[in-house]
Amino acid sequence: MTTNWVRSMALPAVAVGLAVLCLRVFLPFLDEILWSIVGTLLFLPVKRWYLRRHPGQENRAALIALAAMSVTLMLPMALLIVVAIDQVTALTQSLTSGRFNPAASLETTVAHLPESIRGLLARAGLGDFETIQSKLVAALGRGIPGFANQALALGGGVLNLLLSLTVILYLGFFFLRDGEKIARRFAVLAPIDAGYQALIGSTFVTVVRATVKGGILVALAQGAVGAVVLALLGVQSWLLLGIVMAVAALLPAVGTGLVWVPVSLYLFATGQAVQGVILVLCGLFVIGMVDNILRPMLIGSETKMPDFIVLLSTLGGVEAFGFDGLLIGPLVAALGQAVFTRILDRPKQAEPAIP
Repeated sequence: MTTNWVRSMALPAVAVGLAVLCLRVFLPFLDEILWSIVGTLLFLPVKRWYLRRHPGQENRAALIALAAMSVTLMLPMALLIVVAIDQVTALTQSLTSGRFNPAASLETTVAHLPESIRGLLARAGLGDFETIQSKLVAALGRGIPGFANQALALGGGVLNLLLSLTVILYLGFFFLRDGEKIARRFAVLAPIDAGYQALIGSTFVTVVRATVKGGILVALAQGAVGAVVLALLGVQSWLLLGIVMAVAALLPAVGTGLVWVPVSLYLFATGQAVQGVILVLCGLFVIGMVDNILRPMLIGSETKMPDFIVLLSTLGGVEAFGFDGLLIGPLVAALGQAVFTRILDRPKQAEPAIP
Protein backbone atom coordinates (compact mmCIF):
# COMPACT_ATOMS: atom_id res chain seq x y z
CA MET A 1 0.00 0.00 0.00
CA THR A 2 2.89 2.31 0.83
CA THR A 3 4.44 1.58 -2.57
CA ASN A 4 1.17 2.48 -4.34
CA TRP A 5 0.92 5.73 -2.37
CA VAL A 6 4.49 6.67 -3.31
CA ARG A 7 3.80 5.93 -6.96
CA SER A 8 0.59 7.96 -6.89
CA MET A 9 2.46 10.94 -5.46
CA ALA A 10 5.49 10.65 -7.75
CA LEU A 11 3.84 12.08 -10.87
CA PRO A 12 2.41 15.20 -9.12
CA ALA A 13 5.79 15.78 -7.45
CA VAL A 14 7.61 15.51 -10.78
CA ALA A 15 5.07 17.82 -12.42
CA VAL A 16 5.47 20.45 -9.67
CA GLY A 17 9.26 20.20 -9.88
CA LEU A 18 9.23 20.64 -13.64
CA ALA A 19 6.83 23.59 -13.32
CA VAL A 20 9.22 25.29 -10.87
CA LEU A 21 12.18 24.68 -13.18
CA CYS A 22 10.25 26.01 -16.19
CA LEU A 23 9.35 29.13 -14.21
CA ARG A 24 13.01 29.65 -13.34
CA VAL A 25 14.04 29.24 -17.00
CA PHE A 26 11.41 31.64 -18.32
CA LEU A 27 11.68 34.14 -15.44
CA PRO A 28 13.98 36.58 -17.31
CA PHE A 29 11.37 36.85 -20.07
CA LEU A 30 8.21 37.21 -17.99
CA ASP A 31 7.75 40.84 -19.09
CA GLU A 32 8.07 39.89 -22.76
CA ILE A 33 5.67 36.95 -22.29
CA LEU A 34 3.15 39.19 -20.51
CA TRP A 35 3.18 41.89 -23.18
CA SER A 36 3.17 39.32 -25.96
CA ILE A 37 -0.01 37.87 -24.47
CA VAL A 38 -1.41 41.39 -24.26
CA GLY A 39 -0.60 42.01 -27.92
CA THR A 40 -2.13 38.68 -28.86
CA LEU A 41 -5.39 39.51 -27.10
CA LEU A 42 -5.53 42.93 -28.75
CA PHE A 43 -4.92 41.62 -32.28
CA LEU A 44 -6.64 38.24 -32.10
CA PRO A 45 -9.77 39.79 -33.71
CA VAL A 46 -7.62 40.54 -36.79
CA LYS A 47 -6.71 36.85 -37.10
CA ARG A 48 -10.33 35.80 -36.63
CA TRP A 49 -11.48 38.34 -39.20
CA TYR A 50 -9.05 36.90 -41.78
CA LEU A 51 -9.98 33.30 -41.00
CA ARG A 52 -13.67 34.03 -41.55
CA ARG A 53 -12.79 35.02 -45.10
CA HIS A 54 -10.05 32.42 -45.66
CA PRO A 55 -10.76 29.35 -43.53
CA GLY A 56 -7.88 27.05 -42.69
CA GLN A 57 -5.07 29.55 -43.35
CA GLU A 58 -3.85 29.72 -39.75
CA ASN A 59 -0.25 30.68 -40.54
CA ARG A 60 -1.17 33.48 -42.91
CA ALA A 61 -3.84 34.79 -40.52
CA ALA A 62 -1.31 34.86 -37.69
CA LEU A 63 1.24 36.66 -39.88
CA ILE A 64 -1.29 39.31 -40.89
CA ALA A 65 -2.27 39.89 -37.26
CA LEU A 66 1.43 40.02 -36.33
CA ALA A 67 2.04 42.58 -39.08
CA ALA A 68 -0.74 44.73 -37.62
CA MET A 69 0.84 44.37 -34.18
CA SER A 70 4.28 45.30 -35.53
CA VAL A 71 2.99 48.40 -37.31
CA THR A 72 1.10 49.47 -34.20
CA LEU A 73 4.25 49.10 -32.09
CA MET A 74 6.85 50.50 -34.49
CA LEU A 75 5.04 53.24 -36.42
CA PRO A 76 4.07 55.45 -33.45
CA MET A 77 7.57 55.03 -32.00
CA ALA A 78 9.17 56.07 -35.29
CA LEU A 79 6.83 59.06 -35.67
CA LEU A 80 7.54 60.19 -32.11
CA ILE A 81 11.30 60.00 -32.72
CA VAL A 82 11.01 61.96 -36.01
CA VAL A 83 8.87 64.67 -34.42
CA ALA A 84 11.15 64.83 -31.38
CA ILE A 85 14.24 65.22 -33.58
CA ASP A 86 12.52 67.98 -35.56
CA GLN A 87 11.50 69.79 -32.39
CA VAL A 88 14.95 69.48 -30.81
CA THR A 89 16.49 70.82 -34.03
CA ALA A 90 14.10 73.78 -34.02
CA LEU A 91 14.86 74.45 -30.35
CA THR A 92 18.60 74.37 -31.05
CA GLN A 93 18.22 76.80 -33.94
CA SER A 94 16.16 79.15 -31.78
CA LEU A 95 18.80 79.10 -29.05
CA THR A 96 21.63 79.59 -31.54
CA SER A 97 19.96 82.49 -33.37
CA GLY A 98 18.98 84.23 -30.14
CA ARG A 99 15.24 84.17 -30.84
CA PHE A 100 14.84 82.09 -27.69
CA ASN A 101 17.24 83.29 -24.99
CA PRO A 102 16.25 81.91 -21.57
CA ALA A 103 19.71 82.70 -20.16
CA ALA A 104 19.10 86.46 -20.38
CA SER A 105 15.77 86.16 -18.59
CA LEU A 106 17.24 83.97 -15.87
CA GLU A 107 20.17 86.31 -15.30
CA THR A 108 17.79 89.26 -14.96
CA THR A 109 15.79 87.35 -12.37
CA VAL A 110 18.86 86.20 -10.44
CA ALA A 111 20.18 89.76 -10.35
CA HIS A 112 17.27 90.69 -8.07
CA LEU A 113 17.95 87.87 -5.63
CA PRO A 114 19.80 88.41 -2.33
CA GLU A 115 23.60 88.28 -2.44
CA SER A 116 23.70 85.09 -0.35
CA ILE A 117 21.51 83.22 -2.83
CA ARG A 118 23.52 84.49 -5.81
CA GLY A 119 26.69 83.31 -4.09
CA LEU A 120 25.14 79.89 -3.49
CA LEU A 121 24.16 79.62 -7.16
CA ALA A 122 27.66 80.64 -8.22
CA ARG A 123 29.27 78.00 -6.02
CA ALA A 124 26.93 75.42 -7.50
CA GLY A 125 28.05 76.40 -11.01
CA LEU A 126 24.72 78.05 -11.86
CA GLY A 127 25.83 81.67 -11.88
CA ASP A 128 26.73 82.11 -15.55
CA PHE A 129 23.59 81.18 -17.48
CA GLU A 130 25.01 82.31 -20.81
CA THR A 131 27.82 79.76 -20.50
CA ILE A 132 25.33 77.07 -19.47
CA GLN A 133 23.13 77.90 -22.45
CA SER A 134 26.08 77.81 -24.90
CA LYS A 135 27.12 74.41 -23.56
CA LEU A 136 23.53 73.19 -23.89
CA VAL A 137 23.35 74.37 -27.51
CA ALA A 138 26.67 72.65 -28.29
CA ALA A 139 25.49 69.45 -26.60
CA LEU A 140 22.21 69.50 -28.52
CA GLY A 141 24.07 70.08 -31.77
CA ARG A 142 26.35 67.14 -31.15
CA GLY A 143 23.55 64.94 -29.85
CA ILE A 144 20.95 65.38 -32.60
CA PRO A 145 22.46 62.74 -34.94
CA GLY A 146 22.28 60.19 -32.14
CA PHE A 147 19.04 61.42 -30.60
CA ALA A 148 17.00 58.48 -31.85
CA ASN A 149 19.41 56.00 -30.30
CA GLN A 150 19.44 57.91 -27.03
CA ALA A 151 15.64 58.02 -26.96
CA LEU A 152 15.48 54.27 -27.38
CA ALA A 153 18.26 53.77 -24.82
CA LEU A 154 16.16 55.17 -21.97
CA GLY A 155 14.75 51.72 -21.27
CA GLY A 156 18.15 50.14 -20.67
CA GLY A 157 19.94 50.14 -24.02
CA VAL A 158 19.07 49.89 -27.69
CA LEU A 159 20.02 46.23 -27.89
CA ASN A 160 17.92 45.31 -24.86
CA LEU A 161 14.92 47.15 -26.27
CA LEU A 162 15.31 45.56 -29.68
CA LEU A 163 15.72 42.14 -28.06
CA SER A 164 12.56 42.64 -26.03
CA LEU A 165 10.58 43.76 -29.08
CA THR A 166 11.92 40.82 -31.09
CA VAL A 167 10.94 38.33 -28.38
CA ILE A 168 7.49 39.94 -28.03
CA LEU A 169 6.82 39.73 -31.77
CA TYR A 170 8.33 36.24 -32.09
CA LEU A 171 6.15 34.90 -29.28
CA GLY A 172 3.24 36.89 -30.67
CA PHE A 173 3.22 34.83 -33.87
CA PHE A 174 2.96 31.53 -32.01
CA PHE A 175 0.45 32.90 -29.50
CA LEU A 176 -1.68 34.24 -32.34
CA ARG A 177 -1.48 30.97 -34.25
CA ASP A 178 -1.73 28.46 -31.41
CA GLY A 179 -2.76 30.50 -28.36
CA GLU A 180 -6.36 29.33 -28.27
CA LYS A 181 -5.27 25.68 -28.55
CA ILE A 182 -2.68 26.17 -25.78
CA ALA A 183 -5.29 27.78 -23.54
CA ARG A 184 -7.69 24.88 -24.04
CA ARG A 185 -4.89 22.40 -23.31
CA PHE A 186 -3.95 24.09 -20.04
CA ALA A 187 -7.60 24.45 -19.06
CA VAL A 188 -7.68 20.68 -18.57
CA LEU A 189 -5.10 21.03 -15.78
CA ALA A 190 -6.98 23.78 -13.94
CA PRO A 191 -8.59 22.43 -10.74
CA ILE A 192 -11.80 24.42 -11.23
CA ASP A 193 -14.97 23.72 -13.15
CA ALA A 194 -15.66 24.91 -16.69
CA GLY A 195 -17.96 27.71 -15.53
CA TYR A 196 -15.24 29.40 -13.49
CA GLN A 197 -12.70 28.83 -16.27
CA ALA A 198 -14.96 30.63 -18.75
CA LEU A 199 -15.56 33.45 -16.27
CA ILE A 200 -11.85 33.94 -15.57
CA GLY A 201 -10.96 33.75 -19.27
CA SER A 202 -13.56 36.31 -20.37
CA THR A 203 -12.67 38.64 -17.50
CA PHE A 204 -8.96 38.37 -18.29
CA VAL A 205 -9.51 39.29 -21.95
CA THR A 206 -11.87 42.17 -21.11
CA VAL A 207 -9.57 43.70 -18.50
CA VAL A 208 -6.44 43.43 -20.65
CA ARG A 209 -8.09 45.11 -23.63
CA ALA A 210 -9.77 47.80 -21.53
CA THR A 211 -6.64 48.57 -19.49
CA VAL A 212 -4.26 48.82 -22.45
CA LYS A 213 -6.64 50.85 -24.58
CA GLY A 214 -7.56 53.00 -21.58
CA GLY A 215 -3.91 53.60 -20.64
CA ILE A 216 -2.96 54.64 -24.17
CA LEU A 217 -5.97 56.92 -24.55
CA VAL A 218 -5.32 58.53 -21.15
CA ALA A 219 -1.67 59.16 -22.04
CA LEU A 220 -2.61 60.67 -25.40
CA ALA A 221 -5.28 62.82 -23.76
CA GLN A 222 -2.88 64.11 -21.10
CA GLY A 223 -0.21 64.84 -23.70
CA ALA A 224 -2.70 66.66 -25.92
CA VAL A 225 -4.15 68.74 -23.07
CA GLY A 226 -0.67 69.55 -21.80
CA ALA A 227 0.52 70.59 -25.26
CA VAL A 228 -2.51 72.89 -25.70
CA VAL A 229 -1.94 74.50 -22.28
CA LEU A 230 1.76 75.06 -23.02
CA ALA A 231 0.97 76.49 -26.47
CA LEU A 232 -1.59 78.93 -25.02
CA LEU A 233 0.97 80.06 -22.44
CA GLY A 234 3.50 80.74 -25.20
CA VAL A 235 6.00 78.06 -24.12
CA GLN A 236 8.65 77.24 -26.72
CA SER A 237 8.68 73.70 -28.15
CA TRP A 238 5.21 72.99 -26.77
CA LEU A 239 4.75 70.08 -29.21
CA LEU A 240 7.94 68.36 -28.04
CA LEU A 241 6.96 68.89 -24.41
CA GLY A 242 3.48 67.52 -25.12
CA ILE A 243 5.00 64.36 -26.60
CA VAL A 244 7.27 63.95 -23.58
CA MET A 245 4.25 64.52 -21.34
CA ALA A 246 2.30 61.74 -23.10
CA VAL A 247 5.20 59.32 -22.65
CA ALA A 248 5.67 60.41 -19.02
CA ALA A 249 1.97 59.75 -18.38
CA LEU A 250 2.72 56.04 -18.85
CA LEU A 251 5.47 56.05 -16.22
CA PRO A 252 4.49 55.05 -12.68
CA ALA A 253 5.17 57.51 -9.85
CA VAL A 254 6.33 60.16 -12.36
CA GLY A 255 3.50 61.18 -14.64
CA THR A 256 3.13 64.48 -16.45
CA GLY A 257 4.67 66.36 -13.53
CA LEU A 258 8.02 65.37 -15.03
CA VAL A 259 7.32 68.07 -17.63
CA TRP A 260 5.03 70.73 -16.24
CA VAL A 261 6.79 71.13 -12.87
CA PRO A 262 10.19 72.15 -14.37
CA VAL A 263 8.47 74.33 -16.99
CA SER A 264 6.44 76.13 -14.31
CA LEU A 265 9.63 76.70 -12.27
CA TYR A 266 11.26 78.18 -15.37
CA LEU A 267 8.28 80.50 -15.88
CA PHE A 268 8.53 81.70 -12.28
CA ALA A 269 12.30 82.16 -12.58
CA THR A 270 11.96 84.26 -15.73
CA GLY A 271 9.40 86.60 -14.21
CA GLN A 272 6.34 85.04 -15.85
CA ALA A 273 4.58 84.45 -12.57
CA VAL A 274 1.04 84.56 -14.00
CA GLN A 275 1.86 81.93 -16.60
CA GLY A 276 3.63 79.86 -13.95
CA VAL A 277 0.59 79.94 -11.64
CA ILE A 278 -1.73 79.03 -14.52
CA LEU A 279 0.50 76.09 -15.50
CA VAL A 280 0.65 74.81 -11.92
CA LEU A 281 -3.14 75.01 -11.60
CA CYS A 282 -3.66 73.33 -14.97
CA GLY A 283 -1.09 70.66 -14.10
CA LEU A 284 -2.83 69.82 -10.84
CA PHE A 285 -6.49 70.24 -11.75
CA VAL A 286 -6.66 69.73 -15.52
CA ILE A 287 -3.75 67.63 -16.83
CA GLY A 288 -3.47 65.58 -13.63
CA MET A 289 -7.21 65.05 -13.28
CA VAL A 290 -7.51 63.68 -16.83
CA ASP A 291 -6.02 60.42 -15.53
CA ASN A 292 -8.27 60.29 -12.46
CA ILE A 293 -11.38 60.91 -14.57
CA LEU A 294 -10.74 59.06 -17.82
CA ARG A 295 -8.99 55.92 -16.51
CA PRO A 296 -11.91 54.79 -14.30
CA MET A 297 -14.38 55.68 -17.06
CA LEU A 298 -12.52 53.82 -19.81
CA ILE A 299 -11.57 50.79 -17.72
CA GLY A 300 -14.45 50.63 -15.27
CA SER A 301 -17.14 50.86 -17.94
CA GLU A 302 -15.92 47.65 -19.62
CA THR A 303 -14.80 45.74 -16.55
CA LYS A 304 -17.89 46.70 -14.50
CA MET A 305 -15.62 47.73 -11.62
CA PRO A 306 -16.39 50.76 -9.41
CA ASP A 307 -14.25 53.81 -10.13
CA PHE A 308 -12.52 53.74 -6.76
CA ILE A 309 -11.53 50.07 -7.25
CA VAL A 310 -9.99 50.89 -10.64
CA LEU A 311 -8.03 53.79 -9.15
CA LEU A 312 -6.85 51.92 -6.05
CA SER A 313 -5.95 48.75 -7.95
CA THR A 314 -3.95 50.77 -10.49
CA LEU A 315 -2.00 52.64 -7.80
CA GLY A 316 -1.50 49.46 -5.76
CA GLY A 317 -0.42 47.52 -8.82
CA VAL A 318 2.19 50.14 -9.69
CA GLU A 319 3.47 50.09 -6.11
CA ALA A 320 3.78 46.29 -6.15
CA PHE A 321 4.87 45.53 -9.73
CA GLY A 322 6.16 48.79 -11.21
CA PHE A 323 5.14 49.60 -14.78
CA ASP A 324 3.55 46.17 -15.27
CA GLY A 325 1.27 46.97 -12.33
CA LEU A 326 -0.72 49.32 -14.57
CA LEU A 327 -2.10 46.12 -16.09
CA ILE A 328 -1.67 43.59 -13.28
CA GLY A 329 -3.40 45.69 -10.59
CA PRO A 330 -6.77 46.12 -12.36
CA LEU A 331 -6.52 42.55 -13.67
CA VAL A 332 -6.17 41.07 -10.18
CA ALA A 333 -9.00 43.26 -8.86
CA ALA A 334 -11.33 42.33 -11.74
CA LEU A 335 -10.61 38.61 -11.47
CA GLY A 336 -11.18 38.72 -7.70
CA GLN A 337 -14.44 40.62 -8.14
CA ALA A 338 -15.69 38.20 -10.81
CA VAL A 339 -14.85 35.03 -8.86
CA PHE A 340 -16.08 36.21 -5.46
CA THR A 341 -19.27 37.63 -6.95
CA ARG A 342 -20.01 34.28 -8.58
CA ILE A 343 -19.32 32.46 -5.29
CA LEU A 344 -21.56 34.80 -3.32
CA ASP A 345 -24.34 34.62 -5.90
CA ARG A 346 -24.46 30.82 -5.97
CA PRO A 347 -27.79 29.45 -4.79
CA LYS A 348 -27.34 28.18 -1.25
CA GLN A 349 -28.30 24.62 -0.47
CA ALA A 350 -31.23 24.28 1.84
CA GLU A 351 -30.13 23.48 5.37
CA PRO A 352 -31.49 20.19 6.71
CA ALA A 353 -34.33 20.62 9.17
CA ILE A 354 -33.45 19.99 12.79
CA PRO A 355 -35.49 17.03 14.03
